[in-house]
Amino acid sequence: MEENRLARFIAKLIFSAGISYLAWHGFEKLSPGYGPIGLLLVSMIWGRLFPREIISVFSFIKRSAYSSALLPWHGKYFSFDGRQIRFYLVLRTVWIPIADVERILEPKLQPHEIVALGLQYGKIPEQNMHGVTEGGLLELLKTRTEGGHTNYKMIRFKRWLLSSAFVNVKRLPESATKSIK
Repeated sequence: MEENRLARFIAKLIFSAGISYLAWHGFEKLSPGYGPIGLLLVSMIWGRLFPREIISVFSFIKRSAYSSALLPWHGKYFSFDGRQIRFYLVLRTVWIPIADVERILEPKLQPHEIVALGLQYGKIPEQNMHGVTEGGLLELLKTRTEGGHTNYKMIRFKRWLLSSAFVNVKRLPESATKSIK
C-alpha cells in the first residue's frame, strides 16, 4: 500500500512539473513576461493534486513557529508582574539567567555587584548563558529589601521567590526543567 502511495505521489509530482513547465512556456510564447500567469492558473491543479501535502506544509509552519517561540521556555517558565523568568535546576542547584534578573531588579544591577557574587555568578551548566544561583539572587535582593533603601516591588519579588518559585522549581522532576534541544 505504501509503495502504491509513493508511486502515485511521484506520478503526480512529475505530472504537475510537466504541466507547470508547459503553462510557463505557453504563456511566455503568447507574450513575454506572462509566464507567472501560467503558473498561477496551474496552481489550481496543484491544489487539487496535493491537498494533503499543502495542508501538511501549513501545519508544519504553524508547529515550527509555535515551537521556536515557546520551547525555549518549556518546563521552566515563571512570571512575576508579567515578566518571564527562567529557572534551571542543575544538580539540585537553581540557576536564573542574568538577563531575566536584570529585567526585574530595581535599582539596576551594577558590575561590582556581579563581581561580589563570586562563584554564585557564572555560566549556567548545560546552557549557553550566564546566570546567578538561588543564593546569589537572594544576596542581590538583600541590599534591595533590607535597610533604609527598601523597594516594595523587590520585597514582593523576594517573597514570591521564597514562597512560590524556588519551592516549585525544586519540587519539579528534573526532566521538566531540562532544556529541550
